[in-house]
Formats: sequence, C-alpha cells, structure tokens
Amino acid sequence: MKNRRDILKTLSVLGLAAAAPQVLAQAAQPAPASSVGPDLIAARAIPWENGRCEFCEMPLQTPAPGAWQGRTFSPGFFEQTYSQIALREPLRGRDALHFESIGCMINHAWVHGIRDGHGTTFYVSDRGLYDPAQGRNAVRLLPARLASFLWGERRGWVVMDAKVAAFNSRVEAEVFARRNPDLGRTYTLNYQVLLDLAPLPTMNLVNLLARHSGLLR
Repeated sequence: MKNRRDILKTLSVLGLAAAAPQVLAQAAQPAPASSVGPDLIAARAIPWENGRCEFCEMPLQTPAPGAWQGRTFSPGFFEQTYSQIALREPLRGRDALHFESIGCMINHAWVHGIRDGHGTTFYVSDRGLYDPAQGRNAVRLLPARLASFLWGERRGWVVMDAKVAAFNSRVEAEVFARRNPDLGRTYTLNYQVLLDLAPLPTMNLVNLLARHSGLLR
C-alpha cells in the first residue's frame, strides 16, 4: 500500500489525468489502520437554497437550466455527491462545512488539515439510495468512514470530475457499476484510500489548492 507522499509523487510525474487509473488500481487494496478519530457528531442541516461549496463555490443544489454559467444540468445532478463536515465547535458562526462533491470535501480537508473524527465528522450522500428525479429530497447522509466509494472512468458522471460517488457498502457500489456499464473502468475504494490519495484530481485543482493555501487571492 503506497502512502500519500508516494501517490502524489506518482501523480506529479505522470500527470493527474494519465496517472489516476493506475494509482487507483494500486490503491484498491485493504487499507492500513484508519486515521479517523472517534468523534461522531450529528449531521447538520443542509443550506440547499443558497448554499455554496466551501472548496469550489459551486451551488449545492442543481441550478435551473442556464442559471449557472449558462449551463444546463440533468435534474438532481449536483445533489448526488453532496458532502459535509459537521463541526463540534462552530467555525465563523457555522456548525458545518458544505461541499458539492466528495472530491471537494477531501481536498478542502487536506489543504486545511481537518481530520475526520477529531472534532468533526465527515458525511457523504448515499448514491445507492439516491433518486435524481427527487433531487435534494432523496439525499441520505452516512458517515464517510462507513461508506464504500466507486470510481468510474467516464468524465462527467459526477460534478467536478472527481469521478467518485459514495455507497452504503462495497456490494451496492459494485451493483451500481454493473448496472451502469457506460462508466467504463471502475474501482471500489474504501475511505482510507481516498484520504491517502488526497488531493483528489478534480476540475481546477491546482488553482483551488493554491487559493485555499493562500498563494492566490
């Protein structure tokens, strides 16, 4: 099992897009002891109406056709990967940090040194229970530490091109992959692997990392 330093070195040498499938294949092995702490904090209310992703600033809720950068998305597209960091102690008056995608949550935590289970609990939307036609009403959160994750090769099946969605179990992730063969190659991953892979390849990754690190204003 490669550590995060080795994985990031591989990504930087081979290029994010080219390296991701090979690295994920190597990483799809039993994880070492989890770095997740013991704190289990209840999930917080989701600010669907006006909420923005803490990392990329995209809307949490799928916008109306043409309402965001003139683009149109399929119903319920954004909500399927909504993620949250519930906080024990409020931060700037907020009891949680909200994210449009799993990749955004993992990357934000990586940049800012936020650790799951250490005064926080990370939550993800269960894609296996999600019905895009119902949008936000179908979102069911589960602790990320208990979830299994599916990486699918095809671009654009989830927002931000992290290509990752969460499921209640590995079996459910594999069933989803079989039912959606157009995803291309797929890998099932556990939570610790996602943490080890951080920062996850996403759209605008370099600019976003630089901005959150204080290098860009």
